[in-house]
Amino acid sequence: MITCDHIIIRSAEYDDAEGLWGLYNPGKPRTFQLGPNMELRTPTIDELKPLLEDPERKLGEFYIVEDLEGVVLGCTVMRSAAGDSPYAEAMFAFFDESLYTTPEADEAFAFVRDQAFKIKKRRKLMAHCLDTEPAYRDFLLRLGYTSNGIQRELIYSGGRYHDLESLSLFPEND
Repeated sequence: MITCDHIIIRSAEYDDAEGLWGLYNPGKPRTFQLGPNMELRTPTIDELKPLLEDPERKLGEFYIVEDLEGVVLGCTVMRSAAGDSPYAEAMFAFFDESLYTTPEADEAFAFVRDQAFKIKKRRKLMAHCLDTEPAYRDFLLRLGYTSNGIQRELIYSGGRYHDLESLSLFPEND
């Protein structure tokens, strides 16, 4: 567990599944719902629990972001293609989109950035955002990510196709 000025960051656990399930909203797709094959997923609570419990089944390093009183604000995930891969993908998901402009979100980002660049020695952090996530996109750009381009009408959800933007951050940019 890491305590910052505004948040506490801890590893996700089996018991977090019910609380985190609220981040999966099929009515408003988010990149947090994308699996490795870029398809939207909405797991059941029972499907989510084993992912949080068993490190071999997790889709990356999954952290819970809480305020200092212990209220869960969201989570962050960092996943790599392989253990010594030169890059990783970072995801930040908050229950309240207005959090993307706060010191809480900035501290969650600083934690992931330090894990990626200083501890794991990655050379690039990647992120994706859907056209339904303007606050998330602004957050990534504000913190130094640059756009690699937009794939038009790539993800189908809610009766329509959505654009997916890819972004990158290098240690020199941050």
